[in-house]
Amino acid sequence: SGLVHSYQYKVVLTGEGADEMLAGYDIFKEMQVRRFWARQPESQLRPLLFGKLYPDIPRLSQNRAFLTAFFRQDLEATAAPYYSHHIRWSNTARTRRFLAAENGGGNGQTRSGDPAALLPLPAAFAGWSALAQAQYLEITSFLSPYLLSSQGDRVAMAHSVEGRYPFLDYRVVEFCNRLPARLKLRGLKEKWLLKQLGRKLIPSEIWQRTKRPYRAPIQRSFFPAEQGADFEYVAELLAPEAVGRAEYFNPAAVAKLSKKAAGGAALSEVEEMALVGILSTQLVDHLYVRGQGRASGPAELVECKLVDLLSQSQRVGLAG
Repeated sequence: SGLVHSYQYKVVLTGEGADEMLAGYDIFKEMQVRRFWARQPESQLRPLLFGKLYPDIPRLSQNRAFLTAFFRQDLEATAAPYYSHHIRWSNTARTRRFLAAENGGGNGQTRSGDPAALLPLPAAFAGWSALAQAQYLEITSFLSPYLLSSQGDRVAMAHSVEGRYPFLDYRVVEFCNRLPARLKLRGLKEKWLLKQLGRKLIPSEIWQRTKRPYRAPIQRSFFPAEQGADFEYVAELLAPEAVGRAEYFNPAAVAKLSKKAAGGAALSEVEEMALVGILSTQLVDHLYVRGQGRASGPAELVECKLVDLLSQSQRVGLAG
């Protein structure tokens, strides 16, 4: 958004919505494969299809035993309304172990709340196709509150840039919702119909290339190989006494995670998510709760370093 502003553009067209409306995400393929596997739960071949998913997470594709065990969770509960997102949500719930006891964690347990209380479903939901159900969950839990807000409007408007979303035009959405599932996800080929149209308009190396998500190097961003003064704020925010004062997280659990990250051992996906959540919460508390919005001294340093880090991220093409 800063780069767009520097070229004096005020409005940009972006592609948000294409993946949600036309089944472009791996979570839709994951649901498809799990339902296919559930029809023959003892099959040794069907789980191999998971190796075609999530190429950006090497551990899943490289370890067959781990891959099979990971996706077998509640495999045959295909009638469950949240079936498509169950693994993602249960996996994310493991971050609760970093919470302070009074906030629902800190004891190593990984309780997951009732999704129905947080994400009520339409009355007609049970009669929708499996793909339509998964799309609804993705749109309401991720697209609207996160992609369009945190990664869209907030970032763009911070630079006086307005994003426009052609795939979210209500007529396009209504058209996509009338399409049969096979025109969106054909086997494991995502956005099938859109690609058939695209092949007439754009080079094959573009419409045929492997889809990859935007990925930020989380661990390296906050725990680089060569530590220095620029990263002192990370240690300050994650120090046990700072975590204890804020009272959101379990100091011992955070200290263990911080030590692992600083030591260079690779963090898991869940651990990286937890690291960002903890550090962000600590930063907001330090600057705007306990600091009451008045940045001075160490807090001012933290704010400046965060801005520097985000600027560095933009220069190397990171999103979010």
